Formats: sequence, C-alpha cells, structure tokens
Amino acid sequence: MLATGHQDLITAFTATGRNHPYLALTLNSLCNLDCVFCKPSCMPDYGHKERPLTAANYAAIAAEAGAWNVKKAHCSGGEPTLRADILDVITALADGLGTGASIGMTSHGNLRRGLSVEQFHQAGLTYLNVSLHSLDPTRSAVIMGGGDPHKTRATIDEALARGLKVKINCVLQRTYLEDALGVAELARHLPVAVRLIELQNIGPAQAMFDTEFIPEAEVRTRLDDWFADAGEVTREELGVRSPGRYLQPTGWAGSIGFISNSSCATCSDANRIKITPSGIARPCILHNRDIPLKTHLADGTLPDAFEHLFRAMLERNGNEAWQGFHYVDYDLRWDRMERPEGAPVLPLLPMVTTGTGSPSCARRPSGGEEQ
Repeated sequence: MLATGHQDLITAFTATGRNHPYLALTLNSLCNLDCVFCKPSCMPDYGHKERPLTAANYAAIAAEAGAWNVKKAHCSGGEPTLRADILDVITALADGLGTGASIGMTSHGNLRRGLSVEQFHQAGLTYLNVSLHSLDPTRSAVIMGGGDPHKTRATIDEALARGLKVKINCVLQRTYLEDALGVAELARHLPVAVRLIELQNIGPAQAMFDTEFIPEAEVRTRLDDWFADAGEVTREELGVRSPGRYLQPTGWAGSIGFISNSSCATCSDANRIKITPSGIARPCILHNRDIPLKTHLADGTLPDAFEHLFRAMLERNGNEAWQGFHYVDYDLRWDRMERPEGAPVLPLLPMVTTGTGSPSCARRPSGGEEQ
C-alpha cells in the first residue's frame, strides 16, 4: 500500500496525459556479436565488472514498481540471453509486476545452446524484440559481426507460434538500405511490427554517421507504393507500445514503423525508468538525477527511490537542461560514465533537417507515445 503522498504523485503523473512509466532494464553489457553501429567490446566497462543485480533484486524492484502501477518491464543488453540466470530474471519480473504485466526482451535471436523461446514464454515473456539488419547471411555478418539471420528467423517464427508479440528492429544504413527494405518486407506475410530505426550520431556510430545516415523522409519515398493505401495501426492493435507511427499496407499481415530519433527527436513523452546492470536508475539518460537502487534494496527504502524517480520524470519538462525536445538513446550499459550534477552528459544534438528548417520526419511529436 502506497503512502498518500505517493498516490498523489501517481495521480499528478497520470494528469499529464503521458503513458505510465515502465522499467527499462539493461541486464548486461556483454554481446557475442559486434554490430558496426554498436561495437560493445570497444566501449568502456565492457563486461561490466561491477556486480550486477540478481534475480532476487529484480523481483524486489518489480514488486515495488507494481505498487506504483507499473505494468511493464523490458530487458535489453548487451545480449541479455547471455546471462546465466536470464530465465530467473524474466520470472522474477513477471511475478513482481503481477497478473497482466507485459514482459519483453530485445535479442539478436541467435539463442545460445540450451535456451528456447518456449522456456522464455513459460518464464513469463510476453513479447520479443529481435534485431535483424539483413536477410543475407554474408551481409548480415558484416553488419552484425557474426550471427546467422536464419537462426534469427527461426526464433521469430517460434515466438509467433507461441503467441508472443514480435517486433523486428532494423537500423537504417545507406549502404545497406536494400537489406533493410528486405527485412521490412517480412511484415508482408508475418504479423510482426518492423521498426526501421534511424542511425544516431552517438558512440561508435559517430565514425560512420556522415556517410551512412539516411533519414526517415528519404526512406519513405522508396516506400510510396507500400504506403499509398496503408492504414495506421493503433497502439491497441499493435499490442506493444512503441515510439513512432506504424502503417499497415493493404493486404499485409504486419506493419512498418519508423524510430527517427535523429531527424525527429523528442523526449517530452518519454516514460522509461532506465536501470543499468548494477542498479543505477535513471529517469533521464542525459541528465544526472541518477539513484543507486542497491542502497535502497539494502536499506528497505525502495518506496523513497521510486518517489524520486517519479518526481524526476514529472518535472523533466520544466528543466532547461532537457530543452523540451531531445531524445537520445545513449547507452545504459556502462555505469562509470561521468555525469556532472545538473548538466547533460552529452551535448544536446540538433535535429537533422531537410534544408527547409523543419524536421525530416513525416510526423510530429505527440503526447501519449511511449518511448
């Protein structure tokens, strides 16, 4: 039972019209692939030497989050399936948030030996986001530093057969645009939501951004025939909340959406409570209002931590450091990145424009979208 003040805080957040916060959990920094725009092994703190949160920790965090009406948790990495206790973590989150919770995971879909989609489903997973950037094994290996798209396709097929909602994440690169469109066409026959994601000028992608970035607006011109009579897919129909706008071409089983944080960046509707592998919670990835959850776990004061997180998210639009528009998905895998108090970690990136002074995206930010 929440204290009256905490309930008032939930009511105030609800009154903003934004989607309720959810847990975005980065479970590790390790990955057995090496995507060109990610390159985890080249980054500081690769391997995450600090002790990560345990399944029991996640159970406690989820139980407290559930008391604040949080009904969703999403796990990512690194590659979260490399954690030896990944099934225990999924179960802990599902049990902690309770009946009706949405439990998701992002993976490259090349599951290690001994793991299956069936096991994840039984543990409580309700949806799966799969990273797939080319259907051609050779070109996919160049982009992702290994892996097999056929195994990824098998994971997608099994997830759909088990009744899981599936989204496919595909990062747009100019060199590999035809590959991305091939991935997008999977939605013609499969009930999946393919997300075409703009490259972001951060981290390892900075070295390739000038030559490889291609904006949503330019890609849309290639898809005019697909979208001519396409209908928009509502959040309820999609089954998994997501940023971006999804369109379903006539006669297609699935939908296509864009995540355009470079050309149409916004954080005004962001609602993720981001938690790093070692338990640092961040209501904003660029601004230092971090809170170490391990201390609160040890002291039994998680309600105080969640009060801090809700207040930080409620107040974010009034803080000049956020400038009211940026949304940059900087990496949560490394905890020791310097985060000076009261200032953004990174320079706020300008929105990419088409030369007309307006964003190159074909949509405008609107309330109620979950990031």
